[in-house]
Amino acid sequence: MEIVTITEARRRLDGALPSYKANIEYITPGQALGRITARDITAVQAYPPYRKSPFDGYAIHSHGQKDYEIIATIGAGVVYEGPVAAGQAVRLMTGCAVPDDCDTVIPQEYVNHHGARMEVTESIAQGSNIIPIGEECKPGAVIIPAGTKLTAGALSVAVGLGNYRLPVYVKPQVLFLTSGRELVMAGEKRYAGQIYNSNAYLFQSLLEQYGGEVTFYHVSDGPDQLAAEMAAVRRLAQDKDLIVSTGGVSVGLYDTMPQIYEALGAIQLYNRITMRPGSASYGGVIDGNRHRTVILGLSGNPSASFNAFHLLAVPILRRLNGEKDWEFPRITCHLGDAIHKQNPVDRFVQGLLTYEQGQPIFTPNTTLTSSALLGLAHTNALAYIKKGTPPLPKGAPIEVIFLKGAVP
Repeated sequence: MEIVTITEARRRLDGALPSYKANIEYITPGQALGRITARDITAVQAYPPYRKSPFDGYAIHSHGQKDYEIIATIGAGVVYEGPVAAGQAVRLMTGCAVPDDCDTVIPQEYVNHHGARMEVTESIAQGSNIIPIGEECKPGAVIIPAGTKLTAGALSVAVGLGNYRLPVYVKPQVLFLTSGRELVMAGEKRYAGQIYNSNAYLFQSLLEQYGGEVTFYHVSDGPDQLAAEMAAVRRLAQDKDLIVSTGGVSVGLYDTMPQIYEALGAIQLYNRITMRPGSASYGGVIDGNRHRTVILGLSGNPSASFNAFHLLAVPILRRLNGEKDWEFPRITCHLGDAIHKQNPVDRFVQGLLTYEQGQPIFTPNTTLTSSALLGLAHTNALAYIKKGTPPLPKGAPIEVIFLKGAVP
């Protein structure tokens, strides 16, 4: 059994993907939310693409008088293409294209409107209130750099600047496995000694949230089914970039996931980590025909596997996705409640990061065992407690890994 620290496990996994380069595809904006840009996205056109009015008002040819004839009224999306002579005005709405002959827009609040004529009541400089072409952006400017996660705002910018097909990295192909005869899916009948397969829903959702294209399969740990399960996993693992499993990686009689991985040709990187919770763990790689698959076997206990997933799987997923930033932010907080545990190894405590009077507070979950489940409903951070640290009182400073968006 090769036991490593969390730092060493991460180093070995990182080394398993030294030259990985994700493939690129072009997709429509409607498909692109959350995807990672593979190339710089540039402005197809200037923004704004025409001279426009910032508000409702009147476009005039020049500003040498007080009284004007209103020769047209237009709304947004309509262009007035006729001539506008001195002493004439075109009434227009916010966002309208300003007629070519006009050099000034008079706000409607500065005007008395009388039928087909209007009188300017306030002084305003010639050339005022016209937003020029390209005020925000010129054609060809980089508006979204490569390696950016496409948010709703970024998609709005890309579309607004004339883009329709967006270059993104192809989603990593992930095989997600749960293991154990004690697990039943939601909606199925649960017998004595069984529990619902909460991991199936937790980690499939997280894998998709972090950009994976997920195939799910449940492995029974029944000895009489081992050969069939090996064949099924081998078939499903073809061309996958990452395999993540929960359960079956400890030292029990029915912990068969390492055996299955070895049958697939996996090279073991480690098979235990000195951290709590989450010490039961397996790391490996499968080298196929010009394709490498990384394997992460996590504990079957929800709390333990949740920690290991964020510390080990998320950086790999982000790298496979082409993201620039792989790490979660770290914040120094004060403890909202004491942590009474001894720490013979590095410990990662789940809890809730909040702000009180502008100061970050970390409140640990009530139950800190590896099999704890209820706290996952609100966990958004992991407190890192270094090996050998004594129990910590309420108010003590502590380093926290902020899992932005880890739990909806």
